[in-house]
Amino acid sequence: MDKKEKILYAALCMTRQCWEQGILTQAAMEIQKEELWELMAEDMTVRQSEDGRLCNIENTPAVTDSSFCIPSVYLLGEKEGKGKYGKAAEKNLDFLLNRAQRSGDGILYHMINTREIWADSAAFLPYSFALAGFYEEAYQQMEGICSRLYREKEGLYFHIWDDGKKQFLRPLFWGVGNGWILTGLLRTLLVWNHQYAKEEKQMKKRFFELLDNMLCLETKEHGFHDILDDKDSFCESETAAMVAYTIYRGIKEGIVKKDYMCRADCIREALYKKIKETGIVMDASGSPDFLGKGTSVECQAHVIMMEQAYDDVRKS
Repeated sequence: MDKKEKILYAALCMTRQCWEQGILTQAAMEIQKEELWELMAEDMTVRQSEDGRLCNIENTPAVTDSSFCIPSVYLLGEKEGKGKYGKAAEKNLDFLLNRAQRSGDGILYHMINTREIWADSAAFLPYSFALAGFYEEAYQQMEGICSRLYREKEGLYFHIWDDGKKQFLRPLFWGVGNGWILTGLLRTLLVWNHQYAKEEKQMKKRFFELLDNMLCLETKEHGFHDILDDKDSFCESETAAMVAYTIYRGIKEGIVKKDYMCRADCIREALYKKIKETGIVMDASGSPDFLGKGTSVECQAHVIMMEQAYDDVRKS
């Protein structure tokens, strides 16, 4: 079993909430494990709630986390010819488009009965809408999330905004939160309709500004602090995987220049020192609260996708 297989095997042994099932299924798709992709997507539909949210574990209050599950189910539906998977994806999309709670200007709240807008929502919500052809809604969500969390001085994003209290609940430059925005922008751009050129230009501007500003905070050991600008916070693994993945995938897809390759290579090499023989990636922002050092499914998934993107760009 090679390193990538071990990391996947370890991830499959971990307990998973909705978004974790979604991001790991995304990894299965990207490494072309089609049988695993279908098996995981199947259980997402088994656990679809009446309101449409896929993979609803124990009646979670999470709203936008369900978007992590949409692409794998939607693309399986496209593959099968709009059967049960297509219908399941459409039901989740309908909930998010028409019935989920949102702000006055239309930005979806992260959880039921709150008015919170999280960086996490940028990861798959705009991408899911764009993938399904809802480009205006995709841009509205991405821009609405980013504009609330953006801090112009640093060119980075805080984690959580409370739209009711009109204040930040977590005014920190969390590495993983910025990584969710970075990878979300990339995925959305990869499926974007170029007819929406003005919106594409703005998303590319945000993408490159964020990528460059995160790289400015890379440590001399080629890692990233859990709180990007806090040198007293631990050196965190998922952020590193997200950045390296974004560079490799971006180069392969023609969005990122090859000049960035050496940065990703150094980050990847340093990250490998944190992977145990069992495939567990250490020093992640850890489950279940992501407030300290530990392990997580989402970190495992990003390392898997980083490795696949690395292999792909080397072959191209």
